[in-house]
Amino acid sequence: MTEEMKDAAQTDEAVVEEGNTEYQGQALSIEDELTKLRIEMDEYKDRYLRAYAEMDNMKKRLAREKQEIIKYGTEKLLKDMLLIYDAIEKSLMAGMERHPEDEHFIQGLKMTEKLFLETLKKNNVEPIETQNVAFDPRYHDALMQVAAPDMEKGMVVNELEKGFMLHDRVLRPAKVTVSG
Repeated sequence: MTEEMKDAAQTDEAVVEEGNTEYQGQALSIEDELTKLRIEMDEYKDRYLRAYAEMDNMKKRLAREKQEIIKYGTEKLLKDMLLIYDAIEKSLMAGMERHPEDEHFIQGLKMTEKLFLETLKKNNVEPIETQNVAFDPRYHDALMQVAAPDMEKGMVVNELEKGFMLHDRVLRPAKVTVSG
């Protein structure tokens, strides 16, 4: 082999080696790019799943809030209507005290009270029980403590103002006296 041929062969080998190195560099950069894209894809997937879960939680929360609005939306109106009930009850007490002989008037007030309580019941408003029960601050508002030797301590003695529940929520606590 001549010198020229040897030089040409070495040059060819150098070019091939350089091409292999270049090819290996391209292969590494493609793998690096693929790894970067996989990491990016995982990040986007994670963001998507988090956003989806957040949206699902928001839908559930809004549905729950909507149900509460439907269930308790009339609460303010019903509280105001309790003032009317109080007026009917006071009229009935005053009528029985001052005019016990006027049975028709008293009977009319009793019928009005019964109708009003039935109307409240149709709207899921129930009176709070106060007879023969222990005082419970969740349902009763103690206005006085009285001596009642025939009753156990902490029992409701007398109801001063009727309390009411709306579904499972106290609309107005019963105002009571408690044995002490």
